[in-house]
Amino acid sequence: MTTILFCEDDVVIQRLIHVATRSLPYTVYVVGDGAEGLAAIERERPAAVFTDLAMPGFNGLQLIDALQGRPDLADIPIVVMTASGLPPAELEDLHQRGAVDYLAKPFGPNELRAKLDQVLAPLGT
Repeated sequence: MTTILFCEDDVVIQRLIHVATRSLPYTVYVVGDGAEGLAAIERERPAAVFTDLAMPGFNGLQLIDALQGRPDLADIPIVVMTASGLPPAELEDLHQRGAVDYLAKPFGPNELRAKLDQVLAPLGT
Protein backbone atom coordinates (compact mmCIF):
# COMPACT_ATOMS: atom_id res chain seq x y z
CA MET A 1 0.00 0.00 0.00
CA THR A 2 1.14 3.54 -0.77
CA THR A 3 2.40 5.47 2.25
CA ILE A 4 2.09 9.23 2.69
CA LEU A 5 3.75 11.20 5.49
CA PHE A 6 2.54 14.55 6.83
CA CYS A 7 4.73 16.72 9.08
CA GLU A 8 2.42 19.21 10.79
CA ASP A 9 2.53 20.63 14.30
CA ASP A 10 -0.99 22.17 14.37
CA VAL A 11 -3.44 19.68 15.92
CA VAL A 12 -6.40 21.17 14.02
CA ILE A 13 -4.63 20.59 10.69
CA GLN A 14 -3.59 17.12 11.88
CA ARG A 15 -7.25 16.25 12.49
CA LEU A 16 -8.22 17.63 9.08
CA ILE A 17 -5.56 15.44 7.45
CA HIS A 18 -6.91 12.36 9.26
CA VAL A 19 -10.50 13.14 8.24
CA ALA A 20 -9.56 13.92 4.62
CA THR A 21 -7.49 10.78 4.14
CA ARG A 22 -9.25 8.11 6.18
CA SER A 23 -11.24 6.75 3.22
CA LEU A 24 -8.31 6.85 0.78
CA PRO A 25 -6.33 3.74 -0.16
CA TYR A 26 -3.13 5.01 1.48
CA THR A 27 -1.33 4.42 4.73
CA VAL A 28 -1.06 7.90 6.25
CA TYR A 29 1.30 8.96 9.02
CA VAL A 30 1.10 12.35 10.70
CA VAL A 31 3.98 13.57 12.86
CA GLY A 32 4.49 16.83 14.72
CA ASP A 33 7.89 18.07 13.54
CA GLY A 34 10.69 17.57 11.06
CA ALA A 35 12.83 15.37 13.30
CA GLU A 36 9.96 12.91 13.76
CA GLY A 37 9.32 13.26 10.04
CA LEU A 38 12.86 12.33 9.07
CA ALA A 39 12.78 9.28 11.35
CA ALA A 40 9.43 8.19 9.85
CA ILE A 41 10.71 8.75 6.31
CA GLU A 42 13.78 6.60 6.98
CA ARG A 43 11.59 3.89 8.48
CA GLU A 44 8.56 3.95 6.13
CA ARG A 45 9.97 5.22 2.79
CA PRO A 46 6.76 7.08 1.88
CA ALA A 47 5.69 7.75 -1.69
CA ALA A 48 5.28 11.46 -0.82
CA VAL A 49 5.89 13.87 2.05
CA PHE A 50 3.74 16.88 2.91
CA THR A 51 5.45 19.24 5.34
CA ASP A 52 4.62 22.45 7.10
CA LEU A 53 7.40 25.02 6.89
CA ALA A 54 6.99 26.67 10.29
CA MET A 55 7.38 23.99 12.95
CA PRO A 56 9.25 24.27 16.23
CA GLY A 57 12.69 22.72 16.36
CA PHE A 58 13.47 20.90 13.13
CA ASN A 59 11.35 22.84 10.62
CA GLY A 60 10.14 22.05 7.11
CA LEU A 61 13.06 23.69 5.32
CA GLN A 62 15.50 21.70 7.41
CA LEU A 63 13.56 18.53 6.57
CA ILE A 64 13.66 19.31 2.83
CA ASP A 65 17.40 19.99 3.01
CA ALA A 66 17.99 16.77 4.97
CA LEU A 67 16.10 14.72 2.38
CA GLN A 68 17.91 16.32 -0.54
CA GLY A 69 21.22 15.58 1.16
CA ARG A 70 20.42 11.87 1.17
CA PRO A 71 20.61 10.16 -2.24
CA ASP A 72 18.43 7.32 -0.93
CA LEU A 73 15.63 9.78 0.01
CA ALA A 74 16.09 12.66 -2.45
CA ASP A 75 13.60 11.31 -5.00
CA ILE A 76 10.61 11.42 -2.60
CA PRO A 77 8.21 14.18 -3.75
CA ILE A 78 7.82 16.91 -1.13
CA VAL A 79 4.81 19.22 -0.92
CA VAL A 80 5.12 22.27 1.32
CA MET A 81 2.08 23.26 3.37
CA THR A 82 2.15 26.87 4.49
CA ALA A 83 -0.17 29.58 5.71
CA SER A 84 2.13 32.34 4.54
CA GLY A 85 1.76 33.60 1.01
CA LEU A 86 4.73 32.55 -1.05
CA PRO A 87 6.14 35.12 -3.47
CA PRO A 88 7.57 33.75 -6.74
CA ALA A 89 11.18 34.00 -5.51
CA GLU A 90 10.38 31.93 -2.42
CA LEU A 91 8.51 29.36 -4.53
CA GLU A 92 11.52 29.10 -6.82
CA ASP A 93 13.79 28.61 -3.81
CA LEU A 94 11.56 25.79 -2.55
CA HIS A 95 11.65 24.13 -5.98
CA GLN A 96 15.44 24.48 -6.08
CA ARG A 97 15.63 22.85 -2.67
CA GLY A 98 13.51 19.92 -3.87
CA ALA A 99 9.85 20.71 -3.17
CA VAL A 100 7.59 19.69 -6.04
CA ASP A 101 4.58 21.79 -5.04
CA TYR A 102 2.86 23.63 -2.23
CA LEU A 103 -0.54 23.65 -0.58
CA ALA A 104 -1.77 26.91 0.93
CA LYS A 105 -3.29 26.73 4.39
CA PRO A 106 -6.03 26.77 5.35
CA PHE A 107 -7.16 24.03 2.99
CA GLY A 108 -10.16 21.74 3.00
CA PRO A 109 -10.41 17.98 2.60
CA ASN A 110 -11.20 18.22 -1.12
CA GLU A 111 -8.17 20.42 -1.77
CA LEU A 112 -5.93 18.02 0.13
CA ARG A 113 -7.24 14.97 -1.73
CA ALA A 114 -6.83 16.77 -5.08
CA LYS A 115 -3.22 17.64 -4.23
CA LEU A 116 -2.55 14.04 -3.20
CA ASP A 117 -3.94 12.82 -6.53
CA GLN A 118 -1.86 15.38 -8.42
CA VAL A 119 1.38 14.45 -6.65
CA LEU A 120 0.85 10.70 -6.73
CA ALA A 121 -0.40 10.42 -10.34
CA PRO A 122 3.10 10.59 -11.92
CA LEU A 123 4.20 7.84 -9.53
CA GLY A 124 1.49 5.49 -10.80
CA THR A 125 -0.13 5.10 -7.38
